[in-house]
Amino acid sequence: MTDIQKEKPKRNFLNKSIESYIEFEEKWTDALAKFLTKSFGTLRFLILVLIFIVLWIIINLGLIPGINPFDLYPFVWLVTLVQLFSIVLSIVILISQNQEERISEVRQQMDFEINVRAEQEITKILQMIEEIHTKIGIAKLDSELEQMKETINISEVKQDVEQNIEEKNNTSGIT
Repeated sequence: MTDIQKEKPKRNFLNKSIESYIEFEEKWTDALAKFLTKSFGTLRFLILVLIFIVLWIIINLGLIPGINPFDLYPFVWLVTLVQLFSIVLSIVILISQNQEERISEVRQQMDFEINVRAEQEITKILQMIEEIHTKIGIAKLDSELEQMKETINISEVKQDVEQNIEEKNNTSGIT
């Protein structure tokens, strides 16, 4: 093996670690929220709730002999239970939405970082192809290729995107 083969070229753009971090280990609260969301968000659960409410009303109207009504019309206890349960459901939905938002943000950050890395790699490949063309004597001036070889300034792209969003918001009346 030659010295050149032993040395591996350093590729800084490939060795950069992806800054996004996905936590694969769920906290118990996340697992509970996921379980509740999956359980409450089913047709089976809706049917069970409807059966429960209908039975409650039938029992408390005194339609079943041998069972004494415990919550007479207007069913104050039933209304209280339904209201408390609606609070719990609302909180579970908010927790689920927050989890989905966190996951979406991580994915969006990873997509961005992968796209930046891919852009760097493509630019390097274009530069290498141009070097090959120069070495074998193919000299063709291509303005589009020259523009593609330029390194993209992420800060400028960010400013342009923010400016476009601001302009769209101003023209649509959103402040």
